[in-house]
Amino acid sequence: MERDGVVICVASKAGFCFGVKRAVQIAFDASEKWKEVYTIGPLIHNPQVVSLLEENGIRVLSSLEEVPHGATVVIRSHGIPLDDLRKLRDKGVRIIDATCPFVKKAQEIVSNLVKKGYLVAVVGEAEHPEVKALLSYGEGKAFIYKDIPEGAKKIGVVSQTTQILSDFFDAVSRIMKGCEDFTELRVFNTVCQSTAERQLECKNMAAKVEVLIVVGGKNSANTKRLVEIASDCGVKAYHIEVPDELDVSWFFDKKMIGITAGASTPDWIIDAVVDRVKKLTGGIVQDGRVQRDE
Repeated sequence: MERDGVVICVASKAGFCFGVKRAVQIAFDASEKWKEVYTIGPLIHNPQVVSLLEENGIRVLSSLEEVPHGATVVIRSHGIPLDDLRKLRDKGVRIIDATCPFVKKAQEIVSNLVKKGYLVAVVGEAEHPEVKALLSYGEGKAFIYKDIPEGAKKIGVVSQTTQILSDFFDAVSRIMKGCEDFTELRVFNTVCQSTAERQLECKNMAAKVEVLIVVGGKNSANTKRLVEIASDCGVKAYHIEVPDELDVSWFFDKKMIGITAGASTPDWIIDAVVDRVKKLTGGIVQDGRVQRDE
């Protein structure tokens, strides 16, 4: 479909963030040193990368009970619940911690707040593995923010690192209105900077393109956030994992096409999507990814 004047804008922040890049490298390094390497749940939320890890001997297990004696376990980038970590230590397996440092920092904040007598409100998705881990560090005194007990006096607030920043601030406001008896409120903005930058870039891109392709795992929270942001801005956004999902009809009569990607999407998938969109539209690529975080 050759058309004059079609521009394909590629986000500068698309692709692996620091935490994901670090976790993947840690896993590959572990696979070179030891034969039996496992993760409890997927290392990151990208099926294609998880498949590549499996091809290199890094198997995904669904439960601690499946971990064989003497194995090496790589802790996923989202972290794992504190009780699970303790059980792994009791099993005597080799533990390699690939938890994102920003997630680890949020865990430490939760733990420290509870030790100082605070109830902790976690802003995030209850079923997300990062949030489950954050709640566990509260040792029974951390709750999803909507479930903070009535009469709470000292409240600490943290966020899932991939939350939309404005949603986090809205949640803090709701906590203040819903807990009228509180005497102290400590708020920690644990939305990671890389996530905030991606979201801002997505918002800015959505304001100028006619259609936005968001590339990333369908189970990736931060990728879903980008789709949500784009949709809220009024632009049609399509969430895909691989180039084969692209539909030429999405680009009819479109002159400005945007492409962004979640923090767990590898460069090779982004590049393949860009190439496919270029072939479908005949567009010229305006690639800002040279500015991407290393």
